[in-house]
Amino acid sequence: MDLTSSGAERWLLLDKSALVRVPDLDPALGEPCLCAITRFELLYSARSPRAFEQLEDELDAFHELRTDAETVAIARTAQRELAARSQHRVPIPDLLIAACAHQYQAAVLHFDRHYETLARVLTFRPLRLDG
Repeated sequence: MDLTSSGAERWLLLDKSALVRVPDLDPALGEPCLCAITRFELLYSARSPRAFEQLEDELDAFHELRTDAETVAIARTAQRELAARSQHRVPIPDLLIAACAHQYQAAVLHFDRHYETLARVLTFRPLRLDG
């Protein structure tokens, strides 16, 4: 993966897969941020009420890109375009995160393969971590 700062966006939207693998992010990539979908995915993993509260506090340090009706409309259009190519079977959280990235012109730091597929129909830069 080439994580150089050339063409870096203002926002670096973190997928859960990236956030759990890269604790220290290069600020040249953009300002790390979350959206509600990533927040829900991360909080789902909490194993106790105390762990939930602690994780919630940690996540509050990130800027959060708002997800709204426009985000959902972008995701619907993307899913429709992917269906026309028989490529629409991507995880719904990834679809919504990519739609949010498109909406805010953010890059997405991730570990899973679905973002490259989503970038075929949405305008955002997927930055895949090497595994």
